[in-house]
Amino acid sequence: CMSLDNFDIGYLTELDPFWDDDELSFILNPEVILFGNPIAQLACVAESVKTSAGSSLPIDALFWCMGSQGSAYPLTGNTTYRDTPMQSAVLMAERLNYKLHRQGIVWESLGTDGAVCYQHPMPILPKSRYRYQLSNVIPNATNCYPYGTTTAIWESGHDNPVTGDNFGFVQWRKRNCVFL
Repeated sequence: CMSLDNFDIGYLTELDPFWDDDELSFILNPEVILFGNPIAQLACVAESVKTSAGSSLPIDALFWCMGSQGSAYPLTGNTTYRDTPMQSAVLMAERLNYKLHRQGIVWESLGTDGAVCYQHPMPILPKSRYRYQLSNVIPNATNCYPYGTTTAIWESGHDNPVTGDNFGFVQWRKRNCVFL
């Protein structure tokens, strides 16, 4: 592919005032009113059940859902879902990726015809094109999980009680390319 973007591994949420403030984030994401409520979250049950098998892809049409992790909204680093530290960490990683898509920082390569080889902005996260892999505290190099997959099937033994809730993930993205 002819990629015009540069390789970048860093996004400092500490410098982003919208990441830690739900009310301030509302300015950039007013749709939280539609999707950040219990009624809209009922639709997420279907995705949660589908992705709980561990190998099924999430439902891209339910863009406000993050499968078994919870809601994509608000697009901040705050969560009320605190079942396990690993589940919260996965949810934060998925939300951050959605936020970067929403702000036009991460672009998409999915397209039709001539657009296949060129990247374009996509403000809605294409969840089915992403996988994550645990790299820190206790790495899991043998498995990549689709977005929304429940952490209950693999998180046992990966939480280190000494170092706390500091996890690292490698995120993989499928890209459509044409060999020229």
